[in-house]
Amino acid sequence: MVTSTIALLAIGAGVAAAAARRAGTGIMPSADLSKRDIKAAPRDGPGYIIPNDNGGSCIGLFPNNTNGEPLNLIISGNSDAYIRSLEGFTAWSNAIGFGKECFGLHSGAAMQANLGDGKGWRSQQAEFRFLYELPPQVGACSESVIGGNHYRFWQQSTTSAWFLACSEEEDVFESHTIVPDGYDKGRDDIVSRALKNPTYRNKTYMTTVNYITGLLPVGDNGINHGITIDGRTAVLTIAVTSK
Repeated sequence: MVTSTIALLAIGAGVAAAAARRAGTGIMPSADLSKRDIKAAPRDGPGYIIPNDNGGSCIGLFPNNTNGEPLNLIISGNSDAYIRSLEGFTAWSNAIGFGKECFGLHSGAAMQANLGDGKGWRSQQAEFRFLYELPPQVGACSESVIGGNHYRFWQQSTTSAWFLACSEEEDVFESHTIVPDGYDKGRDDIVSRALKNPTYRNKTYMTTVNYITGLLPVGDNGINHGITIDGRTAVLTIAVTSK
Protein backbone atom coordinates (compact mmCIF):
# COMPACT_ATOMS: atom_id res chain seq x y z
CA MET A 1 0.00 0.00 0.00
CA VAL A 2 2.84 2.39 0.88
CA THR A 3 4.64 1.56 -2.37
CA SER A 4 1.50 2.20 -4.40
CA THR A 5 0.94 5.51 -2.64
CA ILE A 6 4.52 6.65 -3.38
CA ALA A 7 4.10 5.72 -7.04
CA LEU A 8 0.83 7.63 -7.33
CA LEU A 9 2.30 10.68 -5.63
CA ALA A 10 5.36 10.60 -7.91
CA ILE A 11 3.30 10.22 -11.06
CA GLY A 12 0.86 12.90 -9.94
CA ALA A 13 3.70 15.31 -9.24
CA GLY A 14 5.26 14.42 -12.57
CA VAL A 15 2.07 15.15 -14.49
CA ALA A 16 1.77 18.55 -12.81
CA ALA A 17 5.42 19.35 -13.52
CA ALA A 18 5.08 18.26 -17.13
CA ALA A 19 2.08 20.50 -17.60
CA ALA A 20 4.02 23.42 -16.11
CA ARG A 21 7.00 22.67 -18.32
CA ARG A 22 4.82 22.66 -21.42
CA ALA A 23 3.45 26.05 -20.30
CA GLY A 24 7.00 27.37 -19.96
CA THR A 25 7.06 27.48 -16.15
CA GLY A 26 8.24 23.99 -15.22
CA ILE A 27 11.64 22.53 -14.46
CA MET A 28 13.96 21.40 -17.20
CA PRO A 29 16.58 19.38 -16.52
CA SER A 30 14.79 -2.10 -15.83
CA ALA A 31 16.31 -4.95 -15.52
CA ASP A 32 17.13 -6.70 -12.22
CA LEU A 33 20.65 -5.48 -11.43
CA SER A 34 23.01 -7.86 -9.67
CA LYS A 35 26.78 -8.31 -9.39
CA ARG A 36 28.69 -9.58 -12.41
CA ASP A 37 32.12 -11.06 -12.83
CA ILE A 38 34.83 -8.48 -13.52
CA LYS A 39 36.78 -9.22 -16.68
CA ALA A 40 40.33 -8.11 -17.26
CA ALA A 41 40.66 -5.00 -19.42
CA PRO A 42 43.69 -4.22 -21.57
CA ARG A 43 45.98 -1.60 -20.01
CA ASP A 44 47.99 -0.72 -23.12
CA GLY A 45 45.13 0.79 -25.11
CA PRO A 46 42.02 2.93 -24.75
CA GLY A 47 40.18 0.30 -22.70
CA TYR A 48 37.60 -0.59 -25.34
CA ILE A 49 37.41 -2.18 -28.78
CA ILE A 50 35.82 -0.12 -31.55
CA PRO A 51 32.63 -1.99 -32.45
CA ASN A 52 32.74 -0.82 -36.08
CA ASP A 53 36.08 -2.59 -36.59
CA ASN A 54 34.73 -5.95 -35.43
CA GLY A 55 31.38 -6.34 -37.18
CA GLY A 56 29.50 -4.17 -34.69
CA SER A 57 28.16 -0.64 -34.70
CA CYS A 58 28.13 2.48 -32.52
CA ILE A 59 24.50 3.00 -33.50
CA GLY A 60 21.85 1.18 -31.46
CA LEU A 61 18.67 0.04 -33.19
CA PHE A 62 15.06 -0.57 -32.24
CA PRO A 63 13.03 -3.35 -33.90
CA ASN A 64 11.57 -2.42 -37.29
CA ASN A 65 13.49 0.86 -37.48
CA THR A 66 16.39 1.35 -39.87
CA ASN A 67 17.45 4.56 -38.11
CA GLY A 68 19.13 4.32 -34.75
CA GLU A 69 20.49 6.17 -31.73
CA PRO A 70 24.16 6.88 -31.01
CA LEU A 71 26.19 5.05 -28.39
CA ASN A 72 27.76 8.39 -27.55
CA LEU A 73 29.54 7.73 -24.25
CA ILE A 74 32.01 5.01 -23.28
CA ILE A 75 33.34 4.25 -19.81
CA SER A 76 36.75 2.83 -20.52
CA GLY A 77 37.74 -0.62 -19.34
CA ASN A 78 40.84 1.11 -17.96
CA SER A 79 38.62 2.48 -15.21
CA ASP A 80 38.75 1.17 -11.66
CA ALA A 81 37.80 -2.49 -11.26
CA TYR A 82 34.80 -1.45 -9.15
CA ILE A 83 33.40 0.56 -12.07
CA ARG A 84 33.79 -2.48 -14.32
CA SER A 85 31.33 -4.36 -12.09
CA LEU A 86 27.60 -3.77 -12.43
CA GLU A 87 27.46 -2.90 -8.75
CA GLY A 88 30.08 -0.19 -9.21
CA PHE A 89 28.58 1.14 -12.43
CA THR A 90 25.21 1.42 -10.68
CA ALA A 91 26.77 3.20 -7.70
CA TRP A 92 28.51 5.67 -10.03
CA SER A 93 25.20 6.25 -11.81
CA ASN A 94 23.58 7.02 -8.46
CA ALA A 95 26.46 9.37 -7.65
CA ILE A 96 25.76 11.48 -10.75
CA GLY A 97 22.02 11.49 -10.07
CA PHE A 98 20.68 8.59 -12.16
CA GLY A 99 18.98 5.36 -11.18
CA LYS A 100 16.84 2.41 -12.19
CA GLU A 101 13.52 2.95 -13.92
CA CYS A 102 10.31 3.57 -12.00
CA PHE A 103 10.06 0.57 -9.66
CA GLY A 104 12.37 -1.32 -12.02
CA LEU A 105 9.70 -1.49 -14.73
CA HIS A 106 10.38 -0.82 -18.42
CA SER A 107 7.78 -0.12 -21.07
CA GLY A 108 8.39 -0.06 -24.79
CA ALA A 109 10.87 -1.92 -26.94
CA ALA A 110 14.43 -2.54 -25.84
CA MET A 111 17.23 -1.04 -27.91
CA GLN A 112 19.64 -3.51 -29.52
CA ALA A 113 23.39 -2.98 -29.86
CA ASN A 114 26.31 -4.94 -31.31
CA LEU A 115 29.54 -4.02 -29.54
CA GLY A 116 31.79 -6.12 -31.78
CA ASP A 117 32.61 -8.50 -28.94
CA GLY A 118 31.25 -11.63 -30.56
CA LYS A 119 27.87 -11.52 -28.82
CA GLY A 120 26.03 -10.03 -31.77
CA TRP A 121 22.98 -7.80 -31.43
CA ARG A 122 21.61 -7.87 -27.92
CA SER A 123 19.14 -5.92 -25.84
CA GLN A 124 20.13 -3.12 -23.49
CA GLN A 125 21.05 -4.39 -20.04
CA ALA A 126 18.90 -1.70 -18.45
CA GLU A 127 17.96 1.97 -18.65
CA PHE A 128 18.78 4.60 -16.03
CA ARG A 129 16.87 7.86 -15.65
CA PHE A 130 17.66 11.22 -14.08
CA LEU A 131 16.33 11.31 -10.52
CA TYR A 132 15.79 15.07 -10.15
CA GLU A 133 17.61 14.88 -6.79
CA LEU A 134 14.74 12.82 -5.39
CA PRO A 135 14.80 9.31 -3.85
CA PRO A 136 15.25 6.73 -6.63
CA GLN A 137 11.73 5.29 -6.42
CA VAL A 138 10.26 8.78 -6.81
CA GLY A 139 12.77 10.50 -9.10
CA ALA A 140 12.74 7.85 -11.81
CA CYS A 141 8.93 7.86 -11.85
CA SER A 142 8.99 11.64 -12.23
CA GLU A 143 11.43 11.47 -15.17
CA SER A 144 9.19 8.89 -16.83
CA VAL A 145 6.41 11.48 -16.82
CA ILE A 146 8.08 14.87 -17.23
CA GLY A 147 11.01 13.76 -19.38
CA GLY A 148 14.69 14.58 -19.00
CA ASN A 149 17.99 12.79 -19.41
CA HIS A 150 18.39 9.03 -19.48
CA TYR A 151 20.71 6.37 -20.86
CA ARG A 152 20.62 2.75 -21.95
CA PHE A 153 23.74 0.69 -21.48
CA TRP A 154 25.64 -2.45 -22.47
CA GLN A 155 28.98 -3.88 -21.33
CA GLN A 156 31.55 -5.00 -23.88
CA SER A 157 32.47 -8.52 -22.80
CA THR A 158 36.02 -8.41 -24.17
CA THR A 159 37.10 -5.23 -22.34
CA SER A 160 34.47 -4.60 -19.62
CA ALA A 161 33.94 -1.10 -21.07
CA TRP A 162 30.45 0.32 -20.71
CA PHE A 163 28.72 1.74 -23.80
CA LEU A 164 25.94 4.25 -23.14
CA ALA A 165 23.25 5.64 -25.43
CA CYS A 166 22.48 8.99 -23.80
CA SER A 167 19.65 11.32 -24.75
CA GLU A 168 17.32 13.93 -23.34
CA GLU A 169 13.65 13.22 -23.98
CA GLU A 170 10.38 15.12 -23.98
CA ASP A 171 7.59 14.48 -21.48
CA VAL A 172 4.99 11.74 -21.70
CA PHE A 173 2.58 14.09 -23.51
CA GLU A 174 5.11 14.23 -26.38
CA SER A 175 5.50 10.42 -26.36
CA HIS A 176 9.06 10.69 -25.02
CA THR A 177 10.47 11.84 -28.34
CA ILE A 178 14.02 13.20 -28.21
CA VAL A 179 14.39 16.96 -27.74
CA PRO A 180 16.21 18.95 -30.46
CA ASP A 181 19.95 18.23 -30.17
CA GLY A 182 18.93 15.73 -27.48
CA TYR A 183 21.63 13.14 -28.12
CA ASP A 184 24.53 15.58 -27.75
CA LYS A 185 22.78 17.32 -24.82
CA GLY A 186 22.26 14.04 -23.01
CA ARG A 187 25.91 13.06 -23.44
CA ASP A 188 27.26 16.44 -22.38
CA ASP A 189 25.05 16.59 -19.29
CA ILE A 190 26.39 13.25 -18.05
CA VAL A 191 29.98 14.27 -18.74
CA SER A 192 29.43 17.52 -16.82
CA ARG A 193 28.04 15.65 -13.83
CA ALA A 194 30.84 13.07 -13.90
CA LEU A 195 33.57 15.75 -14.00
CA LYS A 196 32.31 17.11 -10.68
CA ASN A 197 33.93 14.00 -9.13
CA PRO A 198 30.95 13.18 -6.90
CA THR A 199 31.06 11.23 -3.66
CA TYR A 200 28.45 8.58 -2.94
CA ARG A 201 28.39 6.17 0.01
CA ASN A 202 31.96 6.94 1.02
CA LYS A 203 33.40 6.51 -2.47
CA THR A 204 34.62 9.37 -4.68
CA TYR A 205 34.56 8.97 -8.44
CA MET A 206 37.43 10.88 -10.10
CA THR A 207 36.83 11.24 -13.82
CA THR A 208 38.81 12.29 -16.87
CA VAL A 209 37.26 12.67 -20.33
CA ASN A 210 38.56 12.39 -23.87
CA TYR A 211 36.38 13.19 -26.88
CA ILE A 212 37.01 11.12 -29.98
CA THR A 213 35.64 11.22 -33.51
CA GLY A 214 35.20 8.59 -36.19
CA LEU A 215 32.95 6.18 -34.28
CA LEU A 216 29.76 8.08 -35.10
CA PRO A 217 28.58 9.98 -38.18
CA VAL A 218 28.22 13.75 -38.25
CA GLY A 219 24.73 14.99 -39.11
CA ASP A 220 21.38 13.21 -39.09
CA ASN A 221 21.92 10.45 -41.64
CA GLY A 222 20.72 7.20 -40.09
CA ILE A 223 19.85 8.90 -36.78
CA ASN A 224 16.44 8.47 -35.20
CA HIS A 225 13.99 11.39 -35.35
CA GLY A 226 16.24 13.13 -37.89
CA ILE A 227 18.23 14.75 -35.09
CA THR A 228 21.68 16.03 -35.97
CA ILE A 229 24.65 14.85 -33.90
CA ASP A 230 28.18 16.27 -33.76
CA GLY A 231 29.82 12.85 -34.22
CA ARG A 232 31.78 12.97 -30.97
CA THR A 233 31.99 10.15 -28.45
CA ALA A 234 32.94 10.95 -24.85
CA VAL A 235 35.30 8.40 -23.30
CA LEU A 236 35.41 8.53 -19.50
CA THR A 237 38.08 6.93 -17.35
CA ILE A 238 37.02 6.72 -13.71
CA ALA A 239 39.18 6.16 -10.64
CA VAL A 240 37.56 5.34 -7.30
CA THR A 241 38.83 6.36 -3.88
CA SER A 242 37.30 5.37 -0.55
CA LYS A 243 36.93 7.63 2.46
